[in-house]
Amino acid sequence: MRAAIKKVIALDFGQQTTTRLPHEPATRDPYNNLEGIAILVTKDTLSLQWAPRWLQHTGLAVKIAHSSADALDIASTTHPRLMIVDAALVADDQTPLLQTLRKMHDESVPMFALCNNGADVDIANAADVTDIVRKPFDWNLITRRAVRAIKAQDTLDKLQQAYSQVDQMHTTVTAAERERAKVAGMDRTTRLPNGERFRSLMHKAIGNPHNADNDLAVLVIGLDRFRTVNEAVGRQNANRLLGMFADRLRTCLASRDVIGDADGGAVTASAGRLGGARFAMMISNAKTDEIVRVRQAIQAQLGQPFEVAGQSIYLTVSIGAAIFPHDNSNADGLLHCAENAMLEAKEAGTGFEFYTEPGDASSLRLLNLDRMLREAVANNDLELAYQPIIATDSGDVVGAEALLRWNHAEEGMISPADFVPVAEKTGLMKDIGDLVIAAACRQLRSWLDAGMQPIRMAINLSLCQLLRGDVVAVVEKALNDNRLQADLLEIELSERGVLNQRPQVIDEIRRLKSLGVRISIDDFGTGQAAIGYLKDLPVDVIKIDRSYVSGAHRDTRDDAIASGMVALAQRLNATVIAEGVETAEQLNMLRNWGSQECQGFLFSPAIPASDFLRKFS
Repeated sequence: MRAAIKKVIALDFGQQTTTRLPHEPATRDPYNNLEGIAILVTKDTLSLQWAPRWLQHTGLAVKIAHSSADALDIASTTHPRLMIVDAALVADDQTPLLQTLRKMHDESVPMFALCNNGADVDIANAADVTDIVRKPFDWNLITRRAVRAIKAQDTLDKLQQAYSQVDQMHTTVTAAERERAKVAGMDRTTRLPNGERFRSLMHKAIGNPHNADNDLAVLVIGLDRFRTVNEAVGRQNANRLLGMFADRLRTCLASRDVIGDADGGAVTASAGRLGGARFAMMISNAKTDEIVRVRQAIQAQLGQPFEVAGQSIYLTVSIGAAIFPHDNSNADGLLHCAENAMLEAKEAGTGFEFYTEPGDASSLRLLNLDRMLREAVANNDLELAYQPIIATDSGDVVGAEALLRWNHAEEGMISPADFVPVAEKTGLMKDIGDLVIAAACRQLRSWLDAGMQPIRMAINLSLCQLLRGDVVAVVEKALNDNRLQADLLEIELSERGVLNQRPQVIDEIRRLKSLGVRISIDDFGTGQAAIGYLKDLPVDVIKIDRSYVSGAHRDTRDDAIASGMVALAQRLNATVIAEGVETAEQLNMLRNWGSQECQGFLFSPAIPASDFLRKFS
């Protein structure tokens, strides 16, 4: 954009000057129709005398800044049409004023640099100004060049508006086409079969008697870190990127080098979008060689970047493969196996995995739990119970931990130890976690409205919420919807499960902390790098694992380790909560250690919200 402006300005070098005095404004000029503000920042006496006269003649209102501080103040309260700045001036932090002003106003505001010497020119070039002017300053020429720069920018602005209007018209036209595609079972964004249509195609393929003796492979393809891409380029551009990725999948399917002929007959393949950043491919007559070839073809397609929003974006994928009838004999089960393999590939960082049976031979139980859990979420059958967190010295309730409970109509109470791993493995935990955050915050607001003194609400967060969902936005919305102070919410992160020091996880935790919520490490003392977490993370609370308090095999070494952890946490200004307190003797032990807070059956198990209000308000 700036190159175009400079080209227009450069044309003026060929203009012949008039016979007017060098500092005499013209009485008639075709450019006397500008509006807006021009900021002039210089200490040059002649420039201060003559520049305003020339610039005001064009219609611009000139604001003179007599110092860098004045210039920054004017620039922060106005949107100038032009900035003319002495290149030698610096801001309070000794940064060149040109660079500071350019950060405040982007390239859409022309900036001219007044230079006295070669050093000033170097500064101006580094600041990426629109034009450089050397002494002696000819304000007739400078003004004409400034006017051309403003006119050129105005033209570019109008072009951008026109492009935007064309894009809007295109969006309006294609919206109807996408709606028709949706009715036909096609995904609007990618023009591939949507999830429901793809599952229907799978059912037909498996039910085809010609496929009974032939292997049929299903690949689930998950785009890695796509939420980060979405945040960087925006939703509309992210959708364009998904469409471009779908085009490359079609290229793979169309190539006979990738999808060839099998010994037993022709190989057919189709692709679909399951939802979000997850795609699927189905390949008939598939052998291991064909599957590996498809994987390699997809990887090759990703070797070239996607050009979106003026950026070159590289994508990576994790792929899971399952084969009919070896891995499963029905369409839903086969797709489930392929998704599990994809998640394994993503977690392990391998990029590709074939489905393997769980080592405990309980795959049927996992499938049943997954089905029942999805029904429970749809029917709102999951509930929260709340266990009080107690101040060790006074016995007052200072918080509540929200704990997930599932009372199944036929199987009774199902332990979180059984269903949470299933939810995490299938990706359902992200949706469940979002519901828990919203419900716990609503409950806290309800207690406060009922007259309860303010207490903290502690919510457990799983690894998949940090990796696959925008948990920061979910937490922020829950706080705003329920008018809660951020420091009343405590996010618990399991040392054994969540804190694996992945950069993406650490970044999400810091973003959560920036909201003002409290960060708690749960099960402290059971992981492999506990001290490292205290150094790298913004930790407010440390929860000592119950094994140090009430474990069956605890001894004096446990006391020494636990009391040492308490002392360390206190030095770091972190609150210490001891879990699993069941006896008065254990409570006294915690007081001796210096633990500020505790929870356990000595005070109360996790109870329904109504009982909690009645008992502890």
